[in-house]
Amino acid sequence: MSTNLVQEEMKGVIVALPTGFVDDDTVTFDAYRKHIDACIAAGVHGFWINGCSGLAVYLTEAERKQILEVAVEHNAGRVPLWVHTGAMATRESVRLARHASQFKDVVGVSTLPPLFYITTLDGIIAHMTAIQAAAELPITYYHVPGITRVNLDADQFGIMYEQVPDMVAVKYSEQDVFKAMVLKQRHPRMRLMSGFEEILLSGLALGAFDGTVGAGQNFMPGPFVDIYNLFFSGNLDKAKQISLQVARLMDIQGRFDFTAATYAFLNLLGFAYGQPRRPMLGLSDADCRSVREDSMLAIRPAPFEEKRLIRSDDFLGT
Repeated sequence: MSTNLVQEEMKGVIVALPTGFVDDDTVTFDAYRKHIDACIAAGVHGFWINGCSGLAVYLTEAERKQILEVAVEHNAGRVPLWVHTGAMATRESVRLARHASQFKDVVGVSTLPPLFYITTLDGIIAHMTAIQAAAELPITYYHVPGITRVNLDADQFGIMYEQVPDMVAVKYSEQDVFKAMVLKQRHPRMRLMSGFEEILLSGLALGAFDGTVGAGQNFMPGPFVDIYNLFFSGNLDKAKQISLQVARLMDIQGRFDFTAATYAFLNLLGFAYGQPRRPMLGLSDADCRSVREDSMLAIRPAPFEEKRLIRSDDFLGT
């Protein structure tokens, strides 16, 4: 049975880091290190390593371990790290979880449900239990039905929460805020982190979310940190103003493949992440120009000219 721990670090704005590539093949870390520093300077509360934004399913086990090791070394204890260990086979996830448990910066592990084949709730629970036992750390369930086609209801989440040892949180990548509210009301000790950062403020206001883990804060972490802090300081009007401006850039990102657009934004802002690994395709040069030009309707050109991440004061009219 779960001890139903509350993972105090699992809150706020947690950046789901991408993986940098050279020539669409070799993993590179130059932009990764620079990006980590810039996000910490913007006030983020932690990093999510080797998740969907990091294209973990396209990485080898050795690459995933190396990425974590570089993240741990460069982070140097500044913020907590969570490691996604989901893989095609449970035994690979177990090895990744055991590796993650070696590092004190790593405060928890996570997993998607078993991939590709249709699974059952019992299968998900067994998969998660094996990973948690290997890591001996709190575990987060990564709920992203748009990718996995596994869409649990509130009752199933509750069963999982009670049966998986030290399950403390759900990364909730779904826009059904009502289901999130029900889940949070039934299990108030469970951390619920929105995987769709564009609905962070609405989820905070409804008491559904404790924060966000997502890709959009890769290129504008500061605005999301501001929204989170302003909400809890009681300045809802300003939090709303920034959230509405953020939505304009999230809309631009959403016109393309979401992950490929994240790479495009970061490259345009001076963080040379390259192109995502195939079979995912990066944006064309024309699409990258469109991203930059359309962004100019919402923000000042400063971040693109100065080669830095976007800040709240870059938004026109803020």
